Amino acid sequence: MTRDDLARMSGDELIEKVLADYAKLQEMQAEIEALKKKLEKGKKPPANSGNSSQPPSRDQKADLTKKRKKHRHGPPKGHVKYERKMMADPDHVVEVKPRVCEDCQTDLAESCGQLADVNQITELPEAKADVIEVRQYEVQCPCCGKKQTTEPPAGLEMGRTFGARLEATVVYYRQEQHMSYMRTEAAL
Repeated sequence: MTRDDLARMSGDELIEKVLADYAKLQEMQAEIEALKKKLEKGKKPPANSGNSSQPPSRDQKADLTKKRKKHRHGPPKGHVKYERKMMADPDHVVEVKPRVCEDCQTDLAESCGQLADVNQITELPEAKADVIEVRQYEVQCPCCGKKQTTEPPAGLEMGRTFGARLEATVVYYRQEQHMSYMRTEAAL
């Protein structure tokens, strides 16, 4: 129905039209409510230990966040600050001195400076294989003319390719840590 059709109607006709549309609207809302209730009946309740084979540990728990106090991480307030102690004799010392003035480019290499700050960094040494070359010499005795050779010390035998510590590390990675050959090779 258009605006022009409504304009041609009398006041009583318009009231009847509005009441009829209102009745239809009431019927449609009642039908919608009935369908919603039907839908709710068809839905299953959430699974829990009472209505399924789910263990009680998987049940929905009550909201405990309101009861719990917020745990503050870190040290308690007011505690004495702890800092690591400086080592008396570090392995390496790196002197960081300015060489040139940033403003006027004056050479500062000869100027003695004042110590501004000290920091110690603890670092693991670089893991690097120690290659040992064994050179076995043969010497001819000047008295009897017999050639003499000495056997290398234990662990440095001439037929050996890898040292005892490296072999032990490989066995540890393979047997205890269950690392593949490729990962063991990459780790070494």
